[in-house]
Amino acid sequence: MKGKLLVHFLFVFCFAHFSFAQSSKITGTVTSGDDNSPLLGATVIVKGTSVGTITDFDGNYAIEAQLNSTLVFSYVGYQTKEVKVTSTAPLNVTLLAGDQLDEVIITALGIKKEKKALGYAVQAVESDALMEGNQNNMVNGLQGKVSGVTVVNSGGAPGSSAVILIRGGSSITGSNQPLFVVDGIPIDNSTSSSLEVASTNRASDINPADIESVSVLKGPAAAALYGIQAAGGAVIITTKRGKAGVSTVTYSGSISSDKVVGTPNVQTTFGKGAQIRTTDGITYDPESPFSFGQTLSAGTPIFNNIKDFYESATTQNHNVSYSSGTEKSNIYMSIGDLSQDGVNQGTSYDKTSFKINANSNVSDNFTVGISANYITTDVLSSKQGNAAGSSFGSLLAYPADVNAKDYLNADGSQNAFYLDQQFDNPYWSSKNSPNSDETKRLIGIISFNYSFLNDFNLSYKIGTDNYTEFNKKITGDGSLIDTREDGYISQFEKDHTRLTSNIFLNYQKDITEDFSFDGMIGNSVEELDVRTTFTSGRSFQAPGIYSIGNILKENQTVSELITRKRIVGVFGELKFGWKNALFLNLSGRNDWSSTLPKDKRSFFYPSVGMSAVVSDLFKAYGNDITSDKGLTYFKLRATWAQVGKDAPIGALESSLGTNINGLASSAYTWNGVNVGNPNLEPEFTNSFEIGTDIRFFQNRVGLDLTYYTSTSDNQILRDIRVPPTTGTFYATLNGGSIKNSGVEAMLRLQMLPQTSKVNWNLDFNFGANKSEVKELPGFLSEVYLSDSWTFRNSAAGAAILDGSLFGLRGKRPVRNENGEVIINSNGLPTLTDQTYTDVNRTPDWTLGITNSIGYKNLNLSFLLDIVQGGEVYNATESALAYYGLSTNTVADRNQSVILPGVDSAGNPNTVAVNKDQNYYQNYYSQNSENFIEDGSFARLRYVTLSYKFPEAVLEKLSLSGLELYATGRNLFTITDYSGVDPEVNTFGAGISGAGSTNIDNLGTPNVKGFDLGLRFRF
Repeated sequence: MKGKLLVHFLFVFCFAHFSFAQSSKITGTVTSGDDNSPLLGATVIVKGTSVGTITDFDGNYAIEAQLNSTLVFSYVGYQTKEVKVTSTAPLNVTLLAGDQLDEVIITALGIKKEKKALGYAVQAVESDALMEGNQNNMVNGLQGKVSGVTVVNSGGAPGSSAVILIRGGSSITGSNQPLFVVDGIPIDNSTSSSLEVASTNRASDINPADIESVSVLKGPAAAALYGIQAAGGAVIITTKRGKAGVSTVTYSGSISSDKVVGTPNVQTTFGKGAQIRTTDGITYDPESPFSFGQTLSAGTPIFNNIKDFYESATTQNHNVSYSSGTEKSNIYMSIGDLSQDGVNQGTSYDKTSFKINANSNVSDNFTVGISANYITTDVLSSKQGNAAGSSFGSLLAYPADVNAKDYLNADGSQNAFYLDQQFDNPYWSSKNSPNSDETKRLIGIISFNYSFLNDFNLSYKIGTDNYTEFNKKITGDGSLIDTREDGYISQFEKDHTRLTSNIFLNYQKDITEDFSFDGMIGNSVEELDVRTTFTSGRSFQAPGIYSIGNILKENQTVSELITRKRIVGVFGELKFGWKNALFLNLSGRNDWSSTLPKDKRSFFYPSVGMSAVVSDLFKAYGNDITSDKGLTYFKLRATWAQVGKDAPIGALESSLGTNINGLASSAYTWNGVNVGNPNLEPEFTNSFEIGTDIRFFQNRVGLDLTYYTSTSDNQILRDIRVPPTTGTFYATLNGGSIKNSGVEAMLRLQMLPQTSKVNWNLDFNFGANKSEVKELPGFLSEVYLSDSWTFRNSAAGAAILDGSLFGLRGKRPVRNENGEVIINSNGLPTLTDQTYTDVNRTPDWTLGITNSIGYKNLNLSFLLDIVQGGEVYNATESALAYYGLSTNTVADRNQSVILPGVDSAGNPNTVAVNKDQNYYQNYYSQNSENFIEDGSFARLRYVTLSYKFPEAVLEKLSLSGLELYATGRNLFTITDYSGVDPEVNTFGAGISGAGSTNIDNLGTPNVKGFDLGLRFRF
């Protein structure tokens, strides 16, 4: 027996030796197709065998393989590649980023999870896709790239804010913005003020060049573990870390040229003057800012003051980063500098960012990480909208026969072009009335991660988001504005501190070969402390010194606001898996909030979700339904979740004001403003979603579909207007219900096979959402925020009972019970403030189409954004009509017309009215029905052409990567909207609740531009 075993052993040994002799040593390097960096830990396997290896620190590998065998190269997050061995020469392989079936995605609390195990929709945007449009505000980089997400910029002023809505809105008067999270720690994304000047949202402080990826958690189910802050979803930002391998220095820079997408058409038929109607007809007063004067004679100099005010602007953006790492530690450092000039004079946006991210494996099971991001921003803005000194508003007061650039007298004082002018020339304001905002911000995070007993992992993060903001708005001495001739100043200083502590314990165990269990419990504590000092004053003592110290104390007003909040939460999650194909997820969280009454500040909310990878289930039971030429992957998912929301800070208490009436006692008085409610309760949002993820033809076609519905009940309504009979002007109370429902779809197409020399990928992101107000408390039929009032208060954004959350109210003609307009004896109807139940200022649906075509080192990409539906209120056209500049006031000016309608008895109207100045100013421009338009559009967001230089050039330049690119932004827009741009939100992200989306009200027009950029690496 022993002899037979010995012979058998010798035979096997000789055969193995013979086989080994026929094998060859194959070596090479595996690199990333994104940046040519080496991939540490990439897997290399001889196909059909168990022979394999992994790449080292520099991406190098060595493996024994026979000639004509096939090597399989794979790496997480990249497309697997098969290469046939035809010689013993070095075999270098580049892996392209790809959609893997076992994709890992960042979810709540920064936890990485397998996407297939999630019962809710999550969509990720990688760094390259975020940067493609060369947007300075990272929120704008998400436009058209995530289904169900709507992003609207507030205009073309430098540093202007962007509003992002995920699946509509869940709050009538509160914030509908999602929670922003950086590396697992929530950060502030507030907008200080956007009523007077274009203000930025704080998420734009994050340098897009430092972002590795963005995961968008779409709704309560995905964000349940974040609690009350994430009722509107969450945007999870993961920043770049150092990569193991050679040290790398990367530079990226661009120079851009911008100009406005357009300006309103103005009439040049009639000149300066106001109409005076007498018994003998119409006479004209030339001392007027209105354009209701006489017909301009031939040869009269014509000035397009609005168009001529805006100029081309230049932006420079530079970023330098350093990355290095080993298997035990890594570091990433970067410096970014953005310098942007505005299209209107005297405006700019400058941002400098310093970033460091370091991680170290102290031992095999203990990791420490630290990151810090210091950002400084300086913004110079011009007044906009309804504000006194608004650039656009002032330009409206310059008729076509008056040159707005002629604004100085010989002595240097401001030139008034008519008697008793009480507004400032915009050119004068740009030089003498600066509006500045300076912010210094630090986001710091320390993290610890400890693994023990094989199956346990303890993670702790503590982070701070601190910034100081100094905002100053000036009206210079020499102003023509009444009461501000000697100057005016308004400023605030804000100190914002946000401290977050998260700790959670994970347990992960494969109970059996088929059954797995993941469990997590955690605790979070968040403290917010914001202290703001407001100061204002008038009449500078020394001209040209714009400081509050240059104003007498009796002319100063000072106030201080201190807001503090603490949230303590405990949470847990259980995940059960069967054959790595069927998953059940359960989560629950309990919060304690300091903004609610003591007996109501504790509230609990759960979620439950299921995910079934149907294709894997069939495969597990011996019935594979997939094939290379058909179905690749099939998943079904469903989740129900509840999330709570607490009250705003200070909503429980009412405030008293000082009685400033000199004839009364100097005591505190009730003024009916800042009215609190000590009996508030938390509001809750219940949501349900169901979806599927299907992929075909070896993952070349992928379709992700989701249907969702959510209801937000017991709304906390703050500062809502109530009838004076209630004894107050405002009230804070619980009540009201909002329902959101919609469909999301993402279609991803790899148009050509991997073997093709041309890479062609198409992404379609579709979203349709409807936000309805189902209930309002008591007698209310609408809730609106006065901050969104448009020019001369003709309309405002509002939440309408049985209508849209993003509805409209405005001045409308009175109608009888038959819906007919009632005409008065003067031939005009009476206008009263009424609601629109059929107006919705958000789109019916959106579709973003992203295309990328690559051939060798050349790549072309573009984004086409299609928005269907959504009414726009064109208050800018209303203002043009009021001043007589609108082209719609030309054809029938001063002609008689009989308006359709009936008299008080119901008889058809027969009274004629003249379309004179009184008609256009007191009826036509005030009737909001005249300025509601369809906001549908199709916009080419960007086109980018890039070229990566080949290896031969890189070797000569001692570089590891070199790329040139050119980008065109907002190249064209197809729309029926009569205004400059249907994508408008003049008041920006500073308006909560119903907001001001699709309200066009004298803001800086959006811009289009061209960028030239360079990236290199060594």
